[in-house]
Amino acid sequence: MVSPSPATSSPATDYDVVIFGGAFSGSSLGLLLKRARPETRVLIVEKSEVFDRKVGESTSEVAGCFLTRVLGLSHYLSCEHFQKHGLRMWFTTPENDCPNACAEIGPNTQARLPTFQLDRSKLDLHLLEMAEKEGCTVIRPATIKSFELNGAGKNVIVLKHDGETKTLTAGWVADCSGKASLVARQRGIWRKLESHPVHSMWVRFSNVLSLDTHEARTQAPCLKDGPSVARASATNHLMGRGWWSWIIPLSNGDFSAGVTWDERIFTPPSEGPVGERVKQHLTSQPIGKLMFKDAAPTENDARIYKYLPYYSTEVCGDGWILAGDAAGFMDPLYSQGLDYCAHATYAAHKILLKSLNGECVKMALDHHNMIYPQSYQRWYHALYKNKYQYLGDADLMHAAFLMDIATYFIGPVRAVYADADMEYSTMPYNGPGGAIFARFMAFYNRRLEVIARKRLAAGTYGKNNLKHRHLLRMPFEANTKAVRHLLHGMRVWLKVEVETMFVRPIEALPDPAVKTAPPPVMVKA
Repeated sequence: MVSPSPATSSPATDYDVVIFGGAFSGSSLGLLLKRARPETRVLIVEKSEVFDRKVGESTSEVAGCFLTRVLGLSHYLSCEHFQKHGLRMWFTTPENDCPNACAEIGPNTQARLPTFQLDRSKLDLHLLEMAEKEGCTVIRPATIKSFELNGAGKNVIVLKHDGETKTLTAGWVADCSGKASLVARQRGIWRKLESHPVHSMWVRFSNVLSLDTHEARTQAPCLKDGPSVARASATNHLMGRGWWSWIIPLSNGDFSAGVTWDERIFTPPSEGPVGERVKQHLTSQPIGKLMFKDAAPTENDARIYKYLPYYSTEVCGDGWILAGDAAGFMDPLYSQGLDYCAHATYAAHKILLKSLNGECVKMALDHHNMIYPQSYQRWYHALYKNKYQYLGDADLMHAAFLMDIATYFIGPVRAVYADADMEYSTMPYNGPGGAIFARFMAFYNRRLEVIARKRLAAGTYGKNNLKHRHLLRMPFEANTKAVRHLLHGMRVWLKVEVETMFVRPIEALPDPAVKTAPPPVMVKA
């Protein structure tokens, strides 16, 4: 039984809570704790001297709500970062080299709820400074050399700062160390999501041609027509079978761009510096070539991540808890990484507050350990399992785009705007209602993947990837309008379902999570 020890809230420990990592999740957790309970002694240990411009630059509506309504950053975000205007997808065929011919999916008007294109180095610094101003102690740069998780009130952390090694005691350890996942790796509970073998590489570019400029519209006259909203302020995705690329504008004029791919289907350029490899890939697609033919990658601002998706088999225990990317990460396609960070961070702060206020938290820890992996698996099967098989087909992604985003608005978005405190305290797709939505989404995701394999067998994959424009005249909202988008998406899905009814699909992708036994060894008699 995890009961509150006097050490969790008394001078018997150096700090009530020590947070590993001071970026988005760590600073947000510190802010939430200090605002709810000002006397809490919070230490944030951040390893970097200067934050880099990490990925997680584009927010969806759930993270937008957390940033504005929960953290209160509306004015700051409006002044310092880009307002995002939805998600836009571009499709082509191998023989096409004309941007005018590319099929397009995206909004016609501005988004109704706040979302942003973030410079993460600026945002993370701002949040850390806010946390320090509101009373958190910050040690930076500092390295966690070792730690012992001995239970609430008995944790020991050894860190190095300014050349000195210090030993501290903590009531609770909150791991917000991102992909480093310090606690999960030490405890042996970190796992790759082997059934989703997805990798990513990216870089920031200068001298990118914006889609809304006179020069771009002169070279591609089709850009003069179409949506009322600016295209360049959206997250633009270039789409292909087995891969997709993001293009995100940043407030200093640079663009973040990268490619994410499923190793079972696609291999990007593999020779040379990362920036040149990303540029080579982008310029192989007509819209990418229009934007990036004269672009220059920013020196020392490139990354490669192998095996993006991972999770932890436990996310909390006696005296410790994981939040943000330290607990898990799935896929960046719909820019929902910060959604998950928001939920996990808020839920962590509620559990910590209970303990610090003298309540027993055993049931809360058990519940969180149950719902986090449940939510993770539901979200994965609903949205991403084998989805890269049909990313390059405009018809199939048109159906998925409408249904995926509509269910997102009907479920998670509506819920956080209706009751932020209650909904952020748990994980998405929780409860019976969440299970029903997750099963429905997983079903149509499986069917679209099968239809993709049928189209590949029939030679019709991507048959409408040219000269088709699917613009949403009605913006997504967390009300009955989202239901109309859902029904529209279902009609598109059923149309392609009927079209391929009697086609035999090609073989399914191998599942890396299923270990096949080696062939038997033949022994001569």
